[in-house]
Amino acid sequence: MSKKVVLLTAKVDAVKHVKENGYPEVGMFEDKKSLQKFYKQLDTTTLIDWCCLEGLVYNECTDSEPIQRMRICMAILYKHFPKSPGTTKKKSKYADYTTEALIALAVDNEVVFEITDDMRILRMRAIMALRASKVIE
Repeated sequence: MSKKVVLLTAKVDAVKHVKENGYPEVGMFEDKKSLQKFYKQLDTTTLIDWCCLEGLVYNECTDSEPIQRMRICMAILYKHFPKSPGTTKKKSKYADYTTEALIALAVDNEVVFEITDDMRILRMRAIMALRASKVIE
């Protein structure tokens, strides 16, 4: 006996659907937006259970519950709608600058910004200050 595949739309009550039918399988959503609207209705515990059931892996984030939830949702999204092969991340405008070069540029042009221990944040602050002072575009 074949299992009937039902396409789920954005208007489905996700909590009710999960209680009555279990978690949706791949191919049950008509598009990404429908899946996103579906899992936005679910609490984080239910999303974690869904990931465990599917055997999905995501980076744990204990610092921020919203970031943790986003990572779980992205794991589910990519299970249902995989990224196209060959998709690469766009190169940053400032990738050719090292953090040290950005800081030196800020010092040379007397651009002031807040210092931090996190190198990624420091880099971002240097870029933002240099852009605000029109030293870089």
